Amino acid sequence: MSLASPLTLAVDVENLGLFELDGNAMQDDALPPPYDWETLHEGVPAGVVFTGINPDPENPQRILAGGVKDIQDISLGGITSKVWKWTTGSVPDKSNIKNAYAASMVYNNPNDENDPNNGDRIIYFGADRFSNVGDTFMGFWFFKNKITIPEGSIDEFSGIHKDGDTLVLVNFPQANNAVPLIQVVEWDSSCDGKGANKIVNNGYKDGDCVANNLRLVAGTSGAGAICGNGGIEDACAITNDMTIDSPWDYTSKDGFVNQFPYETFFEGGINLTKLFPDSDGCFASFLAETRASSSFTADLKDFVLDEFPVCSTDITTEIHSDSNHDDDIQNTAINAGTGIHDLALITFSGPSGLNVLGTVTFDTFAAACNELLDSQGEPIVPLPDSLDTYVVNVNYDLAGDNTLMVETNGWTNGNTGGGLTRSDTDFPAPGPFAYLVRFESETNGIPDSGYHCEQLNVNQLTPSVVTRIHQGSVSVVGHADVDIQNGTVPVGTTIHDLAEVTGASGLLPTGTISFVFYDNLTCDGNELATHGNKALSGAGVVATAESNDYSTVGYLSNTDTRGLSIKASYSGDTNYAPAMANCEPLTVSKRNPSIETHVILLDQAKVEGDGNSIVGVGDPGGVVDFDIYLNNNCAGTPEETVTNVALADVNGDLIARMTQEVIVKALNTTSHVSYKATYKGDNNYKSVAHACEVVAVTLPAKTTAN
Repeated sequence: MSLASPLTLAVDVENLGLFELDGNAMQDDALPPPYDWETLHEGVPAGVVFTGINPDPENPQRILAGGVKDIQDISLGGITSKVWKWTTGSVPDKSNIKNAYAASMVYNNPNDENDPNNGDRIIYFGADRFSNVGDTFMGFWFFKNKITIPEGSIDEFSGIHKDGDTLVLVNFPQANNAVPLIQVVEWDSSCDGKGANKIVNNGYKDGDCVANNLRLVAGTSGAGAICGNGGIEDACAITNDMTIDSPWDYTSKDGFVNQFPYETFFEGGINLTKLFPDSDGCFASFLAETRASSSFTADLKDFVLDEFPVCSTDITTEIHSDSNHDDDIQNTAINAGTGIHDLALITFSGPSGLNVLGTVTFDTFAAACNELLDSQGEPIVPLPDSLDTYVVNVNYDLAGDNTLMVETNGWTNGNTGGGLTRSDTDFPAPGPFAYLVRFESETNGIPDSGYHCEQLNVNQLTPSVVTRIHQGSVSVVGHADVDIQNGTVPVGTTIHDLAEVTGASGLLPTGTISFVFYDNLTCDGNELATHGNKALSGAGVVATAESNDYSTVGYLSNTDTRGLSIKASYSGDTNYAPAMANCEPLTVSKRNPSIETHVILLDQAKVEGDGNSIVGVGDPGGVVDFDIYLNNNCAGTPEETVTNVALADVNGDLIARMTQEVIVKALNTTSHVSYKATYKGDNNYKSVAHACEVVAVTLPAKTTAN
């Protein structure tokens, strides 16, 4: 541990060797540091925050509206009812700013670790004006909040004052006996004119409230206000007392080109650390202004506004997957079902050891970034509804590279990770998908980040669709899962179709199947039937649906065969694209009949009288009985007996004819049938039996169609 030497003294802001506060913009020393505006204009060294040489926009020129004062807040939402407004127009030539600029540097003496200025943040500022005819009253604001002119605004600013905003007033009046003046003023909302915070209008000293919301920090007048004249240590300003060169494009009112006439170029510096020992030293925006007078409540004239990220919060993002935390997949395409999470990389610039508190908010959208942010990077109003929102609390000590990593799953590389796994949080549906991310600070001096958007596109998956034709009714529980496509079924068969949709990535296909039946084998004929909107069901990644029954009864006419085919189509769903199965052919044929011959035997008996001509006797009458045997000798018990078969005149004969058929069906063999007929007699004739009749029948085998 070392102690500072009692002989080591603080150094005036103009003598630190960081920057040439010498009343010109050109680099005097061959090898900086010290730097000058010319050096910064050509390239910004490491460790320097520089606004750039910012020209005052023209055609039209923006100026502050009448009545705008430093004691007013910037926009609504602040602490004053009247706020800054801008307009277009002109200001007096002496108040017309041509360019404005500011830079921030940190002093470190490598040769003396005990130098009391080590670690001090020094703010340098400057501006040049159009004409030197008239007094110069200038102000340089350094805002902790980001102050902008919103896109499309016609008179408004965005952003509000924050306690600790710093205003440096520089006055170089030209009247006789007028003296230069530099004052460093702090925005302090406690300066409300009440009690200890009364407004001191005359005889004020450092620390007094000199106007509403303004507290004087330090100041001096006369020669001491000018750099190099031994004024106060921590603030000074200077103007050019002769014509000097300009390192950037510049033309004065009286025609000087790239040269500053005397008292048109102004620069100065303040030791922010010494003036504001409790400050974090952070700013977000810079504004140069011209003023109507040296009064703290003077009306403001012209202005130049720019970012000044002395302490800044920059945010970028990467889209990762749980399986790969190294590859950024934003602006690529992924398949539905892919798990992802977002990584925000937040880089802070600020003093080492500062504890940063805040939140990182991730909103997800089914949209592209150009649907969420305008060309200025601001959210479009109104934003579409977010799908999900993830909020991660931040508690981070600035050190090293000052980059905090935060993921949607809550993991961070800071001290709030808590051992959380870096798992995926989102499984976006097909279409555009975006993360909109922002850091919001709860630490004084650390600004909020802007919005950052990143996107990717999610592709629909393409499922496979296979089909099987089943025989039988779909209503039969547990019907056989036998695929009969490419086969043949006989006419009259009932069939139905089954479609199986197989997905991927753990996503079960949903949606419907439509089945179309065609009258040919190639699914391009006439449509026989459509069974549509059959809902899929299943588990895992496999889902099925079945058609209604289709009966082929009556499907054939003259032809022996006819083609039939089925085409199944999948409707698709959120994750899966529509898909078609292959055509399923099936042939329907006429059924195969067989033919066999049978012999039908019907016996008959003819009965005749004895031929007499006796009157009253005549022909025989009565009935005949038939005994039927399935043998060749009328032996045994008759197979069947037919009795009382009446005699009838058949072409002049008396015939008793059986009506009971005997059908011979035995194929490929000889069958015998024998008959025994008995006339039963009547009143004139006796009964008489006929001899045994034998019939032998030989039938061929049954013939079946091919």
